[in-house]
Amino acid sequence: MTQIAVNGRSAFLSYSTNVHPAESLDELSRVIKDHVAPISRAAFGEGRAAVNLRIGMKQADDLLGNPTLPSTSTLSDDLLKSPPAPECQKFLGLLAELKLDVVSINAFPIRDFHAPRVKEQVYSPPWTDGGRALYSLKIAKSMATFMAHNKNSPARAAISVPSGVFNGLYPDSDEVRSQCSHHLTECARELRRLERLTGKCVVLGLEPEPRTTGEAIKDFITYYEGILADARQKYPTQLGVTRAEAEEIARKYITINLDLCHQAVEFEDPVEDLKLLKAAGINLSGLHISAALKVQEPSKNADAFAQLKALDEPRYLHQIVARRHDGTLNRFEDLPDLWNPRRMRDLTLADFAELRCHFHVPLFADLGSGALSTTRESVGPAARYALAEGLTDNFICETYTWNVLAGLAEKGNAGAKAVVGASGVDVHAGIVKELQWAKNELTKGS
Repeated sequence: MTQIAVNGRSAFLSYSTNVHPAESLDELSRVIKDHVAPISRAAFGEGRAAVNLRIGMKQADDLLGNPTLPSTSTLSDDLLKSPPAPECQKFLGLLAELKLDVVSINAFPIRDFHAPRVKEQVYSPPWTDGGRALYSLKIAKSMATFMAHNKNSPARAAISVPSGVFNGLYPDSDEVRSQCSHHLTECARELRRLERLTGKCVVLGLEPEPRTTGEAIKDFITYYEGILADARQKYPTQLGVTRAEAEEIARKYITINLDLCHQAVEFEDPVEDLKLLKAAGINLSGLHISAALKVQEPSKNADAFAQLKALDEPRYLHQIVARRHDGTLNRFEDLPDLWNPRRMRDLTLADFAELRCHFHVPLFADLGSGALSTTRESVGPAARYALAEGLTDNFICETYTWNVLAGLAEKGNAGAKAVVGASGVDVHAGIVKELQWAKNELTKGS
């Protein structure tokens, strides 16, 4: 099924293809045939299925026919209006054959997301670099093409992108935020032009993560107000609009894609986050249905901390937010910082009441009475609230760590075994179970 209906609301439920290694368009086509189609059929039956497609730099170039472009954050009118390149036409045919509807795109990791070491490179290029705007526009053009050839397409489709920069590489400052705002508003202006030329509305969904720009929602709102200020300053001259109209343009094309794992790591209540965003007039273009790991009283729960420590792996960044007994928060760049005296400084585990770790874990993982646990209890209420309030129709399961967990579990890793259970990992079956879990949560009480 492409959509699920709940109390008069309809929603697209999908999972992100970033879980599957694929950098070229040929590799992505194989992923669609070998993974996405059979998983979607197993989860939802033989009808049409929604897809959240991860597209990187090479795939974006392939879909556009590898055009030669200037190194600017604009695409020509001819390219924006052009028919699908042969490579794209072939890909569109495959989607049609398999009854798959691309309803949103994950454009956050646009470099190799399954390289042996990804870590901070997942944020590259940052929004201080025009390259991020250029590739976001290329991917937006691809999304507009998918929409034009899909009668089940949403009226507005989102591409999720980083919120700004990774603070471990670019210390947070007014100057850095101003640079991000400049490139974001340049990109939004071009998305407006894309819609005028193609009739298809594609928006940016900024996705804050721990240790990135605007990681906590109140700070994100402050950051967003700076983006609006940049639009009010530039667009009247660039577009011949009033300052009020300039703000409306920015609000339309620059939205937020909220990841429930990320907000749980920040010790935030995602329902309250959604209320704050709504009150601030910030549109929600997508909700990532995801869960993080947590350990309470780590100095007293040696087994749980040992399991968490065992999950230190070389590919992805696993930021830590630690809540002290007085409620204040300490943030760490990666899991090993917790046993690095230089990073911990004068702190010890005994100073912390709870640790939360940016490690996406299966939504259905029930760790029972074990001391290592997950934040999944906050997922269902937030997803149902977003759906009931009509905040978004784009819901995405995004546990991209399945293959990492599988590899660790095969080696007898205590942390992975605690998360996935003694039976090990069947990635296909696990994603199917996650989609069914998410559907049950969305429809609970309906």
